[in-house]
Amino acid sequence: MRYGAVVLRVVTFLSVLVVLALAGCGSSSSSSGVSAATYVKAVCGAVRGWASDIDTRSGALNVATIKNAAEGKAAIQTFFKAAVTDTSDVVAKLQAAGEPSIKNGNTISAAFVSAFTQIETVLKKGQSQANTLPTKNPAAFRDAGRTLANSVQSSLNNIGSGLSGLKSPELESAAKKEPACASLTS
Repeated sequence: MRYGAVVLRVVTFLSVLVVLALAGCGSSSSSSGVSAATYVKAVCGAVRGWASDIDTRSGALNVATIKNAAEGKAAIQTFFKAAVTDTSDVVAKLQAAGEPSIKNGNTISAAFVSAFTQIETVLKKGQSQANTLPTKNPAAFRDAGRTLANSVQSSLNNIGSGLSGLKSPELESAAKKEPACASLTS
């Protein structure tokens, strides 16, 4: 089971999607709130920290070092517990970022919060499923672990679609100048 690699691919996809969602052209509604630069810095900083933490934790899920199913289950449970906490923290940071003072700013802000709230829900479900992984039979553990990884990956892959249509030239310009955003796509 290459659970860490699955999570890392999804995290990378979502991180790039955040930056891409900050690009393009705006719509007709306006928002009052923080500057585009302030918003982009907050969003990219929150997501960068989250992606880095998830990446580190997924890298620690190295099945080659796990000696038995009970140890594997404990490692997966630890990952999910931390990932849920990290994601809850990023949701709070995205909410605290406010709404950018740009066209469609309130919609963009709400979409980011919604996407990461959905990620949190998926990870909580994964955490619950990890708690039920069997440990008496290595083959059953492996199969259940694969099912869990596939379920999480499938659920996470469906989340990003809500961000793909959100565009703003102001946010694109600010993202190009913000180092925290550049690190998400490199």
